[in-house]
Order: sequence, then C-alpha cells, then structure tokens
Amino acid sequence: MRARAWRAAFYLLFVAMVGAGVLSVLHIRGGFFTNHLADLTIPAWLYIASRGLHTRNPGRTLIRRTVGRSAEFAAVSLFAASAATEVSQLFWPHGVFPGRFDPLDLVAYAAGLLACYAAERRFPLAPEPGGPPR
Repeated sequence: MRARAWRAAFYLLFVAMVGAGVLSVLHIRGGFFTNHLADLTIPAWLYIASRGLHTRNPGRTLIRRTVGRSAEFAAVSLFAASAATEVSQLFWPHGVFPGRFDPLDLVAYAAGLLACYAAERRFPLAPEPGGPPR
C-alpha cells in the first residue's frame, strides 16, 4: 500500500472507532457496530500508528522503537495486549476493562491485525531517503 492508502486507513479506522464509542456511550444497540467494530478497528489503528505507516516521517518515538520495531512484533504484542484486556473480563468483569468475555472479540482483534500485517507484508513502504527504516 502506498503512504496515502495507509493514511486513509488510519483516518477511516479512527472515525469508525469514535463512531463505535459514541454509539456505546449513548447506549444505542447497533449490532456489529456496538459489539465488534471497536474490537476490529482499535488494534488495527494502533498497528498503523505504532509502525508509523500513516505519516511520511514516522520518527523514532518510544512507541515506534518498542512496539513498532517490526511488523511481527507489533502484530503479536498488540494482539497479546488486546487479548489480555478481553481475558481480564473473565476474572474481573467490573475491573479496569468492564464487560463480558466474548471469544468473538478475540477473532475481531486477530482479523484487524492480520489484515494490517498482511497488507504491510504484501505492499511494503519504501524507506524514506536518509530516514529510518520501515
């Protein structure tokens, strides 16, 4: 994917995330939009952000140097963190991440991250001349 496509995906995922959040806060039952849209979009958005795919000059931020240091590490670590929040609902349903455990949420996390990972592997961005490697 070209940088423009990653930037478009970044902003579309952000709009979808916010939309899902608004529906949830307003207690509107929207089926997929309130049950799984955020689970699909948030890890994917974090992947794009941590890898610096949405910007011409990703820089060497702490997130980029740690979570985003490789496509594989970003995908696995973001899935692990997302899965941990979901699994915590089994043992602490009224805790920091309140809710009910739903195995489909794990599928949604994996699907969003896998789509981003596959797109980055299939259409790698060329490194900027003189810039940090992607």
